Amino acid sequence: MRVPRLNETEILIASTISGKELYGLEIVDEVLALTRGKRRISLGGLYTTLHRMERKKLVTSRWGEAVDDRRGARRRYYKIAGLGARALSETETILGPALRLVHGLSG
Repeated sequence: MRVPRLNETEILIASTISGKELYGLEIVDEVLALTRGKRRISLGGLYTTLHRMERKKLVTSRWGEAVDDRRGARRRYYKIAGLGARALSETETILGPALRLVHGLSG
């Protein structure tokens, strides 16, 4: 199967959930931390991207248990799938040298 290319938002989300399972607000907070406050993803943009990534088999999701502090509401948890991990790795392989070059030129 061909490994899809990731756009900027997909890279940020995939990087955030690589190796862990998070729900929406945790992903938003982690992206903000990862980018040192420079990139904020709206919840609407997040879920649109997560659903697209799920259709492309880059992430998987599951419903969590109902919890009292959320009045019985359940959270949906997302984690990177095998194809998503391969796409992220390929992206890092391609972008890594280019980013090092740019940082070397600007430093």
